[in-house]
Amino acid sequence: MKIMAVNVSALAPPEPMQVILSALAQLPNGAVLKVSHRREPFPLYERLVANGWLYHSKQVLDENFVIYIAKEIDKQQFSAFIDSDIEL
Repeated sequence: MKIMAVNVSALAPPEPMQVILSALAQLPNGAVLKVSHRREPFPLYERLVANGWLYHSKQVLDENFVIYIAKEIDKQQFSAFIDSDIEL
C-alpha cells in the first residue's frame, strides 16, 4: 500500500483532528494514512469507526503513537499491510 504521512504531534487541539480528517478526504483507494501523534486520539477512533474507516494504533516510545488509517474498501490489503513486517 502507498503510505501518506502526517505528523500532528506538535499541534494543539483541535488541529490534529482537522489535519487528519483533511488528509483522509484526499486519501486515494489503496493507500494508508500514517499519523504520528503524541497521544492516543480516542475521539478520532470513534469518528473513524462511525464513518467506515479502518485503523491500527501502535504505541512507540513513551508517549508517542503511530496510527494507520485506510478505507473500508481496502480491508484485505490493509490487513495484509498490518500483518506484514513493514516498519510499523
